[in-house]
Amino acid sequence: MAPDSPVKTLFTTERLVFRAVESTEDDTAFFHKHIMSDPVYQLCYNRVLPKPATLKNAEDYIKSIQETMLGVIICLAPSPADAKPIPIGILCVSSDNMRDMHQHRNAMMSIALAEPFRGMGYGGEAINWALDWAFRAANLHRIGIVAYSYNIDALKLYRKLGFVDEGCDRQVLYRNRAWYDAVRLSILEDEWEKLRGIEH
Repeated sequence: MAPDSPVKTLFTTERLVFRAVESTEDDTAFFHKHIMSDPVYQLCYNRVLPKPATLKNAEDYIKSIQETMLGVIICLAPSPADAKPIPIGILCVSSDNMRDMHQHRNAMMSIALAEPFRGMGYGGEAINWALDWAFRAANLHRIGIVAYSYNIDALKLYRKLGFVDEGCDRQVLYRNRAWYDAVRLSILEDEWEKLRGIEH
């Protein structure tokens, strides 16, 4: 997003549209089928015990996303043949105890894409959009992100986008009879500015 980007493109990129998460049957069905019931999501993005998800799980997850600083459904921009944007994933920017932490301008990001849309560059495009939103619109100073050590593709992407390793929580996750670290990364406002070529 360039400094003079028109407001009308605030929630779009070249290929994507970012919209609010709604408490509708369609959004609940999308979350249930493509996110919560996806074994890759269960194994790569959270610490909960993998098990079949219920519609109530999806409804509760939607409510939690709606309470974050930014919770959006990532959609493919509609083509002339499509009536509306096609949901492909979710992205959140949030902060623990946000009501008591505004002065620190610090938040965490998370993202998950539905299986058919992975490996096509949509994740990087969405994260770059969210970083621009965070540093331009939300006045944040630091964005953190976490990936488990077996999620090599995610770690490679985050580093490529400018996130810097901060450390890890060692052997915090047990999957398939093996222990894995939670790798913590972050990007600071001035690091993002350098990547975007922004000068003061």
